[in-house]
Amino acid sequence: MQRMRVLLVAWLCFLAALVGSPALRAQEHPVEHGATPATGHAQGESGHAAASHASHTLEMASGDFFKHQFSHSVPYAIYTPKLSPDENVNRLFTIYNVQPWQWVCLLLMLVVFLPVLGSFRSGRAGWFTRVMRGFCLWVRDEMVYSVMGKEEGRAFVPLFLFTFFFIAFQNVIGLVPSAGHHFPLAIYTATGTPYVTGALAIVTLMLMVGLGIKKNGLAFFKNLVPHGLPLPLVPIMFVIELISLLVKPFALTIRLFANMLAGHLVIASAIALIFLFTKMQGGAITSYLTLVPCLGMAIFIYVIEAFVTLLQAYIFTFLSINFIYQAMHQDH
Repeated sequence: MQRMRVLLVAWLCFLAALVGSPALRAQEHPVEHGATPATGHAQGESGHAAASHASHTLEMASGDFFKHQFSHSVPYAIYTPKLSPDENVNRLFTIYNVQPWQWVCLLLMLVVFLPVLGSFRSGRAGWFTRVMRGFCLWVRDEMVYSVMGKEEGRAFVPLFLFTFFFIAFQNVIGLVPSAGHHFPLAIYTATGTPYVTGALAIVTLMLMVGLGIKKNGLAFFKNLVPHGLPLPLVPIMFVIELISLLVKPFALTIRLFANMLAGHLVIASAIALIFLFTKMQGGAITSYLTLVPCLGMAIFIYVIEAFVTLLQAYIFTFLSINFIYQAMHQDH
């Protein structure tokens, strides 16, 4: 147990160093070789680098510390293929830094779950495979079957297994500290953008409408309005219920996106506070004391975010199951 604690502390220190390193590198400001911005006197390379970092940090505006940290949470294009002379056509095929991490997520899912699939056939499984099998059974029994029932829910198990683990893997990948500013060293949480969460929510909306019509016919739209309403209220209630139908996937989009982005922004803010306090104290040696609470807060939020990764995957998947089931069985 003592060894596990030591390893945990070492990992948190390593994490803190990696989280802080992009911010430290952000302060680099090239100056004339052999002189420092503060004094202009020749120094060694190490002294020159330290002085240039400190000088540039003190020259930055207070808001720039936070803008720079927050910029790492904004998607950006990394490759635009030249498929057509028309740049507007080429932009349609632009690859953003979000997409490669989704591909990595899919690859990891294959690596993890192919042995799980094989274990059902061979009957042999290692401890990690047994853990993942337990997760699969939990999603099937406690999420899908508990809402849809075994008979009807069996057909939906593969879909919601993929939804849960696809979101969970993307969230977990986003917890890996970045080692640089740009792809591939800058690791991005794909679910931290509404484009990804919105696409997942649109799939849920399409299934809600498609399966609702398949199960109820065109009466699906008629059943949106409660029976027995006075005739003048029918158009109003139809519009309200139609809006509520669209609000459900919108809520899925915002909930997952906002929760994943918020944790990263809080950690980035904690790191930016270190440099803000350094500037406020004029680079005095006492500014190093602010490192402890700021870094402690960043690590604390990181631990909470590790829990939120699975929680948000659960919430998105479980709500999707409920929304689809309710669309199919409107009388419920």
